[in-house]
Amino acid sequence: MEDITCIYYTSNQEDPKFEKKIQENILKQTDLPIISVSQKPIDFGNNICIGEKPVSCTTEWKQLLIGLRAARTKFCIAIEADCLYPIEYFKFTPQEDDMVYNYDNVYIVWKYKDSFYKKGGYCEGAQICGREYWIKRLESLLPEGWVTQTKEQERNLIKMIFPERKEFTGRPVISFKTRDGVSCRTIFVNNKIKELPYWGGVDEVKKQYLWK
Repeated sequence: MEDITCIYYTSNQEDPKFEKKIQENILKQTDLPIISVSQKPIDFGNNICIGEKPVSCTTEWKQLLIGLRAARTKFCIAIEADCLYPIEYFKFTPQEDDMVYNYDNVYIVWKYKDSFYKKGGYCEGAQICGREYWIKRLESLLPEGWVTQTKEQERNLIKMIFPERKEFTGRPVISFKTRDGVSCRTIFVNNKIKELPYWGGVDEVKKQYLWK
Protein backbone atom coordinates (compact mmCIF):
# COMPACT_ATOMS: atom_id res chain seq x y z
CA MET A 1 0.00 0.00 0.00
CA GLU A 2 1.12 3.56 -0.71
CA ASP A 3 2.76 5.38 2.22
CA ILE A 4 -0.11 7.91 2.36
CA THR A 5 -2.78 8.86 4.92
CA CYS A 6 -5.92 10.83 4.03
CA ILE A 7 -6.63 13.74 6.39
CA TYR A 8 -10.33 14.67 6.46
CA TYR A 9 -11.19 17.86 8.29
CA THR A 10 -14.67 19.27 8.80
CA SER A 11 -16.43 21.97 10.80
CA ASN A 12 -19.64 19.88 10.61
CA GLN A 13 -21.51 22.83 9.09
CA GLU A 14 -22.61 21.03 5.92
CA ASP A 15 -25.94 19.22 5.66
CA PRO A 16 -25.28 15.79 7.28
CA LYS A 17 -26.88 13.93 4.34
CA PHE A 18 -24.65 15.78 1.88
CA GLU A 19 -21.51 15.19 3.95
CA LYS A 20 -22.38 11.48 4.26
CA LYS A 21 -22.55 11.20 0.47
CA ILE A 22 -19.13 12.87 0.21
CA GLN A 23 -17.72 10.35 2.68
CA GLU A 24 -19.28 7.45 0.78
CA ASN A 25 -17.66 8.63 -2.43
CA ILE A 26 -14.25 8.82 -0.73
CA LEU A 27 -14.59 5.24 0.57
CA LYS A 28 -15.61 4.14 -2.93
CA GLN A 29 -12.48 5.65 -4.47
CA THR A 30 -9.76 4.61 -2.01
CA ASP A 31 -8.78 2.19 0.73
CA LEU A 32 -6.02 4.44 2.08
CA PRO A 33 -6.14 5.01 5.85
CA ILE A 34 -8.23 8.01 6.92
CA ILE A 35 -7.86 10.30 9.92
CA SER A 36 -10.85 12.60 10.37
CA VAL A 37 -10.64 15.74 12.51
CA SER A 38 -14.09 17.12 13.29
CA GLN A 39 -15.90 19.50 15.62
CA LYS A 40 -18.56 16.88 16.33
CA PRO A 41 -18.02 13.12 16.62
CA ILE A 42 -18.30 11.34 13.27
CA ASP A 43 -17.96 7.72 12.18
CA PHE A 44 -15.37 8.17 9.47
CA GLY A 45 -11.89 6.71 9.62
CA ASN A 46 -9.97 7.26 12.85
CA ASN A 47 -11.91 10.20 14.27
CA ILE A 48 -10.44 12.98 16.41
CA CYS A 49 -13.19 15.26 17.75
CA ILE A 50 -11.95 18.66 18.94
CA GLY A 51 -15.30 20.15 19.99
CA GLU A 52 -16.84 23.34 18.67
CA LYS A 53 -14.35 25.96 17.54
CA PRO A 54 -14.56 29.17 15.44
CA VAL A 55 -15.51 28.31 11.86
CA SER A 56 -12.72 29.70 9.69
CA CYS A 57 -9.91 28.75 7.35
CA THR A 58 -7.49 29.13 10.27
CA THR A 59 -9.44 26.55 12.25
CA GLU A 60 -9.43 24.21 9.25
CA TRP A 61 -5.65 24.46 9.00
CA LYS A 62 -5.32 23.74 12.71
CA GLN A 63 -7.58 20.69 12.31
CA LEU A 64 -5.43 19.58 9.39
CA LEU A 65 -2.34 20.00 11.54
CA ILE A 66 -3.87 17.80 14.26
CA GLY A 67 -4.50 15.11 11.65
CA LEU A 68 -0.97 15.40 10.26
CA ARG A 69 0.53 14.99 13.71
CA ALA A 70 -1.59 11.89 14.33
CA ALA A 71 -0.60 10.23 11.04
CA ARG A 72 2.52 8.11 10.67
CA THR A 73 2.92 7.84 6.91
CA LYS A 74 5.49 9.65 4.78
CA PHE A 75 2.83 11.58 2.85
CA CYS A 76 -0.63 12.92 3.62
CA ILE A 77 -3.40 13.92 1.26
CA ALA A 78 -6.21 16.36 2.06
CA ILE A 79 -9.88 15.43 1.73
CA GLU A 80 -12.72 17.85 2.50
CA ALA A 81 -16.39 17.54 3.39
CA ASP A 82 -17.56 19.35 0.24
CA CYS A 83 -15.44 17.77 -2.51
CA LEU A 84 -15.99 14.83 -4.85
CA TYR A 85 -12.77 13.00 -5.69
CA PRO A 86 -11.99 10.61 -8.57
CA ILE A 87 -9.86 7.52 -8.02
CA GLU A 88 -6.83 9.16 -9.67
CA TYR A 89 -6.62 11.69 -6.86
CA PHE A 90 -5.55 8.93 -4.46
CA LYS A 91 -3.11 7.18 -6.80
CA PHE A 92 -0.38 9.83 -7.02
CA THR A 93 2.83 9.53 -5.00
CA PRO A 94 5.05 12.65 -4.81
CA GLN A 95 8.65 12.51 -5.93
CA GLU A 96 9.78 15.04 -3.31
CA ASP A 97 9.20 15.07 0.45
CA ASP A 98 9.45 18.86 0.85
CA MET A 99 7.04 19.96 -1.85
CA VAL A 100 3.27 20.36 -2.01
CA TYR A 101 1.49 19.00 -5.07
CA ASN A 102 -1.83 20.61 -5.97
CA TYR A 103 -4.45 18.88 -8.10
CA ASP A 104 -4.83 21.04 -11.19
CA ASN A 105 -8.20 19.78 -12.46
CA VAL A 106 -10.78 21.22 -10.04
CA TYR A 107 -14.26 22.37 -11.01
CA ILE A 108 -16.64 24.45 -8.90
CA VAL A 109 -20.39 23.83 -8.53
CA TRP A 110 -22.59 26.32 -6.65
CA LYS A 111 -25.65 24.89 -4.94
CA TYR A 112 -27.84 27.97 -5.36
CA LYS A 113 -26.37 29.53 -8.50
CA ASP A 114 -26.58 28.62 -12.17
CA SER A 115 -26.13 24.96 -13.07
CA PHE A 116 -22.69 24.93 -14.64
CA TYR A 117 -19.27 23.55 -13.88
CA LYS A 118 -16.66 26.31 -13.69
CA LYS A 119 -12.93 25.62 -13.75
CA GLY A 120 -11.36 26.50 -10.41
CA GLY A 121 -7.84 27.29 -9.28
CA TYR A 122 -5.92 25.53 -6.53
CA CYS A 123 -8.08 23.98 -3.82
CA GLU A 124 -6.77 23.54 -0.28
CA GLY A 125 -8.78 20.32 -0.15
CA ALA A 126 -7.02 18.89 -3.20
CA GLN A 127 -3.33 18.59 -2.41
CA ILE A 128 -0.74 16.11 -1.18
CA CYS A 129 2.51 16.78 0.66
CA GLY A 130 5.23 15.18 2.72
CA ARG A 131 3.81 14.93 6.24
CA GLU A 132 6.80 16.31 8.16
CA TYR A 133 7.27 19.21 5.75
CA TRP A 134 3.55 20.06 5.92
CA ILE A 135 3.67 20.06 9.72
CA LYS A 136 6.74 22.31 9.73
CA ARG A 137 5.13 24.83 7.38
CA LEU A 138 1.86 25.04 9.33
CA GLU A 139 3.52 25.17 12.76
CA SER A 140 5.69 28.10 11.68
CA LEU A 141 2.76 30.21 10.49
CA LEU A 142 -0.41 29.41 12.43
CA PRO A 143 -1.28 31.59 15.47
CA GLU A 144 -1.53 30.16 18.96
CA GLY A 145 -4.95 29.09 20.19
CA TRP A 146 -8.28 28.92 18.37
CA VAL A 147 -8.27 32.54 17.23
CA THR A 148 -10.24 34.08 14.38
CA GLN A 149 -8.15 35.92 11.81
CA THR A 150 -9.37 38.45 9.28
CA LYS A 151 -9.99 37.34 5.69
CA GLU A 152 -6.98 39.39 4.60
CA GLN A 153 -4.77 37.61 7.15
CA GLU A 154 -6.02 34.25 5.92
CA ARG A 155 -5.44 35.15 2.26
CA ASN A 156 -1.90 36.20 3.12
CA LEU A 157 -1.38 32.98 5.05
CA ILE A 158 -2.42 30.88 2.05
CA LYS A 159 0.33 32.58 0.02
CA MET A 160 2.92 31.93 2.73
CA ILE A 161 2.26 28.29 3.65
CA PHE A 162 4.11 26.92 0.65
CA PRO A 163 6.79 28.99 -1.13
CA GLU A 164 6.60 26.69 -4.16
CA ARG A 165 3.99 24.31 -5.57
CA LYS A 166 3.87 21.57 -8.18
CA GLU A 167 0.89 19.84 -9.77
CA PHE A 168 -0.64 16.46 -10.43
CA THR A 169 -3.80 15.67 -12.30
CA GLY A 170 -6.48 13.22 -13.39
CA ARG A 171 -10.20 13.33 -13.93
CA PRO A 172 -11.89 16.32 -12.28
CA VAL A 173 -12.32 16.99 -8.59
CA ILE A 174 -15.63 18.75 -7.91
CA SER A 175 -15.72 21.38 -5.16
CA PHE A 176 -19.25 22.29 -4.03
CA LYS A 177 -20.13 25.75 -2.73
CA THR A 178 -23.20 25.28 -0.55
CA ARG A 179 -23.06 28.44 1.64
CA ASP A 180 -22.77 26.11 4.65
CA GLY A 181 -19.00 25.78 4.63
CA VAL A 182 -16.25 28.22 5.55
CA SER A 183 -16.50 30.20 2.32
CA CYS A 184 -18.66 30.32 -0.80
CA ARG A 185 -16.16 32.51 -2.64
CA THR A 186 -13.40 31.16 -4.85
CA ILE A 187 -11.34 31.91 -7.93
CA PHE A 188 -12.58 30.39 -11.17
CA VAL A 189 -12.16 30.68 -14.91
CA ASN A 190 -15.33 32.07 -16.46
CA ASN A 191 -16.01 29.23 -18.87
CA LYS A 192 -19.27 27.41 -18.20
CA ILE A 193 -19.74 23.76 -19.14
CA LYS A 194 -22.57 21.33 -18.51
CA GLU A 195 -20.73 17.98 -18.71
CA LEU A 196 -17.58 16.63 -17.09
CA PRO A 197 -15.77 13.38 -17.88
CA TYR A 198 -16.61 10.65 -15.35
CA TRP A 199 -19.14 12.76 -13.39
CA GLY A 200 -21.56 13.55 -16.20
CA GLY A 201 -24.09 16.37 -16.28
CA VAL A 202 -24.06 19.09 -13.64
CA ASP A 203 -27.83 18.96 -13.10
CA GLU A 204 -27.67 15.25 -12.32
CA VAL A 205 -24.70 15.72 -9.96
CA LYS A 206 -26.48 18.52 -8.08
CA LYS A 207 -29.61 16.43 -7.80
CA GLN A 208 -27.71 13.36 -6.58
CA TYR A 209 -25.52 15.07 -3.98
CA LEU A 210 -27.25 18.32 -3.01
CA TRP A 211 -30.98 17.88 -3.31
CA LYS A 212 -31.88 14.27 -2.44
